[in-house]
Formats: sequence, C-alpha cells, structure tokens
Amino acid sequence: MAIYLFVPGGKRSKDDWDQVRAILEERGHQTEAITLSDPQRSSLERHIDEVCGLITKQGLQEVWLTGHSYASFVTTGAAARLPARVARLIYVDALIPQSGMSLFDFFELAGVDPASYGVPAWPPFTQPLLFDEAVIAALPKRYIHCLMSQFLEMTRDIPQYVKSRAVREHWQYLELDADHYCMLNHAPELAELLLLP
Repeated sequence: MAIYLFVPGGKRSKDDWDQVRAILEERGHQTEAITLSDPQRSSLERHIDEVCGLITKQGLQEVWLTGHSYASFVTTGAAARLPARVARLIYVDALIPQSGMSLFDFFELAGVDPASYGVPAWPPFTQPLLFDEAVIAALPKRYIHCLMSQFLEMTRDIPQYVKSRAVREHWQYLELDADHYCMLNHAPELAELLLLP
C-alpha cells in the first residue's frame, strides 16, 4: 500500500484530486491532499511549510508526493527538506524546478508572458526556490506529461530533459492524452499511471 499526498496547482484546491483519490483508495491505498494558503497572500516558503507540516503532523512515511503544475515547486521544496519521508516524487504536467529559479523565471526563459496564462505576479510564483539538487536527484521521480496541455509551450523540452536523466537521476517518463487539468477530466487514466510501480 502506498501513501499518496496530493498538492494542487496555483489558485486551486485539494478538491481537484477527489476523483483520483477515490480510485486509489478503492485499490487499498491511503491518500491525503492539501489546499495551500491563498497565493495572493502567501509565499513559496509558507506553502512548503504547509506540506512539511502535514507530513510531520500525521507521521507520514514513504510518501508518494504528487504535485500538479505550480505545486512542483512546493513538492520539490518539501522533499528536499524531508527526503527520508518521501518514497517518490510525482510531477503532473508541471515544470521541473531548478535551484535558484522561480516559476516566473521559467516563463522568462521561454519568452512567454505569465499574464497570457493567467499567472499573476504573486509571491509564490516570483520567489526562487533554493534546495539541494543532489538530494532531489537521489529520489525516485515520475513525470506525467499531458499531451493536450494548455501549457505545452512551457513543457515542450521536458520529455528530453527527463529521458536524458532517467538513469542517473532516477526519472520515469509517462505520457497522458489529456489536458492540463487531467485529474478533473481524465481521472481514471491518471490514476492508472499513478498506480504503476
């Protein structure tokens, strides 16, 4: 039995994961989810604190820490703090954080205006994430790429990035014929990918 902890993307709630959680729980797995504090009035550091706090307060071990979209920054930060409690990091149609970079930095590198995607200049999105990349490299990781995502302009280079690091950084790459909000619109298919060993 795995323990999944689901973190939603920016401006979203844990309810996004309800369908997926129901499927996993029917298969005998434990699931938890968190709604992060209002990003307009919060910070990336606080969001990481919230996830770490849930893990430690509930005494969770061997967590399959799953983040969608912006939440990849939060789950990466939390895993870097609590690597002994994380069995696997799962990125669902998300960017792959680099230490010292913010979500907005990735938009800038891609030459994309964040406002065109409805991403405001709120602190969690503009603050850089600092973490020990060696700690994250050592953890098993899975990337689920949504092939009909609204954010393909941002994620087009990720397949090659992940595949080129598959062995030395413990990556697994999977694809899903779904849009960015796959947990809402393709929950059964997403659940099957999450259930893979």
